[in-house]
Amino acid sequence: MTNPLYTRDQQAAEMLALRLIERADVRAAREAARRHLLADPVSRTGDGALRLDNALDQWVLALAMREANGDTADPRVVWNVSNPPRHWFGHVYHGAAVAVDNPDNFNREFPIDGSGQYQIDIRFSADPPQFSIVIEMEPEHHAGLGHNIGALTLQQLLPHCDPHNAVTLTVGPQPGGPLHLQSQPGRIQIYTRDSQVDWNQRPAEVAVRRLDPPAGWQPRSEDAIAAAIIEHMPAWVAFWSCFKDDFLGYPEPNRLVGPNGRDGNWGYLAGGRFHVADDEALLVTLDPVDSYYTGFQITDPWTIAPDPMLRLASLNKSQTCANADGTVTYAIALADPGIANWIDCCGLHEGWMMARWQGVPADAPLDGMIRKVTLVALDAIPPHVPRIDLSGRRAQVAARAKGFAERTDPQGWADAG
Repeated sequence: MTNPLYTRDQQAAEMLALRLIERADVRAAREAARRHLLADPVSRTGDGALRLDNALDQWVLALAMREANGDTADPRVVWNVSNPPRHWFGHVYHGAAVAVDNPDNFNREFPIDGSGQYQIDIRFSADPPQFSIVIEMEPEHHAGLGHNIGALTLQQLLPHCDPHNAVTLTVGPQPGGPLHLQSQPGRIQIYTRDSQVDWNQRPAEVAVRRLDPPAGWQPRSEDAIAAAIIEHMPAWVAFWSCFKDDFLGYPEPNRLVGPNGRDGNWGYLAGGRFHVADDEALLVTLDPVDSYYTGFQITDPWTIAPDPMLRLASLNKSQTCANADGTVTYAIALADPGIANWIDCCGLHEGWMMARWQGVPADAPLDGMIRKVTLVALDAIPPHVPRIDLSGRRAQVAARAKGFAERTDPQGWADAG
């Protein structure tokens, strides 16, 4: 099987979005948004100023991708929110994200008309990542978190799969059975998420088609799509640039808030801000509580993650080394402290950190998920924290690069089945 991310629809959406963001009128809208960001206090910090344009470019490209695939009469499944740059399809795609993008996730999306009828075909690999499909009422200007009106998970879908691990869903305003997502009138986004416990896991194949296309339908012009980007950009950038201010109450640095349950009780998260000097490390000890998935990452002050392709800016359950008692201690630091679970700040002295748990046992002790958060000198890291030597670090980074390369290889995950 070929790479389920490497599709003609993905290529077409990216090429269109990359053209659109270079238009003079769209660039002018971007510059207006940039002036708005300069009034944000974060832009007056060293790391905030350094990362401002990167954050803005990620938000603008994410919006352009949303609009490039914005036709509810002809929706396409597109991988949008992913911040690492990639070179594929003969072009360089610089990454698009909104807030605390998790490199273990593949977030694909497509728009639908809530009054229309649609069919979604899904095919899983033999060892699929955790999967969910969510239907949400979309906020005005795309600016905000959508209202969840339905969802299905891997565990709900697998019993209905055929011998090839394939299943077909329907979407429409009428009630339906276990393989139906009921919509409501209005503009809706459907999101699929594959959450890898291991970067060798192959994401699902997903396709969509409208069963009742409107009569006389014509594709939108690029001018019309550009006009929509320009119309939505002020509200879009304002929302995502202010997300950090409301997210977890903008806590004091070097403490975690949570764990908080996710919508639908499908997992938990804890987050906070970090602030470290050149010679310091923030030690974060968490208990996986036998969860199916755990992950920990950092972002910049705008909540945009650094490139995780070659840098250890995130670690998931399969990439960590546990303490003797089963907990995991992460060390957030600018310089490599020789700790197995180093979270590389990628040159940032401050930013955000996020912990996630999915597939949490019903009897898990939630009050024990966060064990300890301590700021220490690099030379004062306790001896019980697992270490790694230079050859081990090289192997760790090489495995990471190899796993990440699968994402842009046309035959990626060929052995995953």
